[in-house]
Amino acid sequence: MVAPPATRSPQSGATRGRILAAAERLFAQHGFGGTTMRDLTREAGANLAAVNYHFGSKDGLLEAVFRTCLEPINRERMRLLDEAEAAKPGQALPSRELLEMFLSPAVRALAGRHTGLPSILSRLHHEPHPSVEKLILEVSLPVVQRYGTAMQRSLPHLDAQRVLLRGHFMIGAMLYLLGHGRVLMQGMMPSDARALDAEDLLRELLDFCEAGFRAHG
Repeated sequence: MVAPPATRSPQSGATRGRILAAAERLFAQHGFGGTTMRDLTREAGANLAAVNYHFGSKDGLLEAVFRTCLEPINRERMRLLDEAEAAKPGQALPSRELLEMFLSPAVRALAGRHTGLPSILSRLHHEPHPSVEKLILEVSLPVVQRYGTAMQRSLPHLDAQRVLLRGHFMIGAMLYLLGHGRVLMQGMMPSDARALDAEDLLRELLDFCEAGFRAHG
């Protein structure tokens, strides 16, 4: 049973943070199935009892990694959309504006620090896990539905199925860019090329995704 947050000591909070950070690194490197509890406890400098106390199980730990990374991003996406729709009630928002509100919180959060989340998500597409699929739907569905509805209003030539499909392509491009793809891309760049920061990545990703969404089938 996980202890209520109010009863945790600073030391307990630090242990929880170490376990989360270790899980993020190992799940990204080895996948969920390829990471053992022994690996996790050794990497975090914690014992199995601490993992069970804070997270209940390995599945609970994976859920915590997802929620810690994704929920702040999704809250920001919803905040931006709420504000934009309140400023223009009843009006269709430009597709580029919608894409930027959806992509910018993730790109700025994940490109600005070393995180394994893009790699974890990519791995889980190849090694699906029932609890993860349920969690992704729970965390992401409200955001996807809100943005999908707004995108259909902006681009009426697209039906709901096409918006969802192109949205999947967009998320795949974003995860690739923020994960191993960024390392590979930098290795292919000319030696005198300027390093790309998060804003460069966001601008190029927006150009690419906007063209895809606006295309007529």
